Amino acid sequence: MKDNKKINDGCLKIFQFLKLLYEDKADYNSVVEIFKDKNNEQSINSIQVNLNKYINTLRVFGVKIAKENHKYKLLSSLYSIDFSFDDLKALSLLTSSLDKLPDIEISQNTTDFLEQLAMRMNNEDRKIFNTLTKSFENDFSFYYSDLREQIKVCEQVCKDEYIIKILYKKGHEQLECKCIPKEVIYDSKNAYLKVCEYKGKQPTEIPISNILNLIVSPQKAAMVEMNTTVVYKLKNRLAKSYKIKDNEQTDGRNENGELIVINKNEDPDKLLPRLLRYSYDCEIITPKSLREKMKCLINEALSMYEKED
Repeated sequence: MKDNKKINDGCLKIFQFLKLLYEDKADYNSVVEIFKDKNNEQSINSIQVNLNKYINTLRVFGVKIAKENHKYKLLSSLYSIDFSFDDLKALSLLTSSLDKLPDIEISQNTTDFLEQLAMRMNNEDRKIFNTLTKSFENDFSFYYSDLREQIKVCEQVCKDEYIIKILYKKGHEQLECKCIPKEVIYDSKNAYLKVCEYKGKQPTEIPISNILNLIVSPQKAAMVEMNTTVVYKLKNRLAKSYKIKDNEQTDGRNENGELIVINKNEDPDKLLPRLLRYSYDCEIITPKSLREKMKCLINEALSMYEKED
């Protein structure tokens, strides 16, 4: 009977703890009150050890809990929703658009809703969702079917790496600039051609809908001029052993164990061969033009082994 009483008491404590977590009211003092022995005096350390045992038990069943600012937070639920890839992509796009919502209250309510859904993702869906959300490649291009031809032209000049001359509208003015195209980028409101002016000024993002004329010069941009910020991620053992270079920075490994590296102004002729050596453990995230060049190099190498003798 005593054993059954202990089991029932333990189950009751777990359900009380889960109730506080689901209500987002699991502050440290309230949780301690649940797990302390009402009949015997205990030290805080003893209560904490007992609490950790229950938290570890919940983790066995897939319930993840974190402590933030003297409060316990529920990171996953007892049950999960079956999300399709399209569901996760849509949620990722919505997450990326939160800062574009005009109403603060709607933005906060949407954030709370997304957090509730994220809690009910299984581990695999959560990894996919995090990758989609943090990859810096959320593609809003489907918004701009009316600009499809202009976008194709801009993507091509970025790939070719020739110096270009652009005539575009800015307010009521028409401006002209000689520049080096970098990449086509999107947000939920506009598609832009990101360029660097030929004289070496800061990068400029020109709305593609504002471009009146684009002329490609016969002059190839020198690789030193094409230097830019490159973001890439490292995985597996390489993420743990990689030594950050002088021109690089990182915020450390993410929850998937990947190391996001920000490389500034390294000559692509030197950077790309180095990244190629890392094989499957390395992926360029941005800029898109350098990512495409990496794909071409990999495909060229593979094609040599596919040739028949």
